[in-house]
Amino acid sequence: AIIWPLACCLWLLLLLPLRVRSQCVDTGEPGCRHPAEVGLPQRYCLDPTKYWLCSALGQGATLKECQANTGFDQDLNACVPWPAWVWQPCIEPPSRPPGTTPC
Repeated sequence: AIIWPLACCLWLLLLLPLRVRSQCVDTGEPGCRHPAEVGLPQRYCLDPTKYWLCSALGQGATLKECQANTGFDQDLNACVPWPAWVWQPCIEPPSRPPGTTPC
């Protein structure tokens, strides 16, 4: 009599991982494949004190860090003092590195 409830619980536990989706982690890394990206700082979506910079077309972006007590403002494409910084959703870059799937 006790086996049936245990079997049902075990069955549900086996199906649970099929329904759980992993969270997408998107850094917003640009692909540096569009001329507009070269030399233009772009937000690093996981840390507001950092930003991406494409130095040349077709080369990977470099992760840079803002000066102390500043955060990257994607509207100004520059690091600003914390009192002036406002959180905003990340903007999709003009291109992505090959094989990257945005969230």
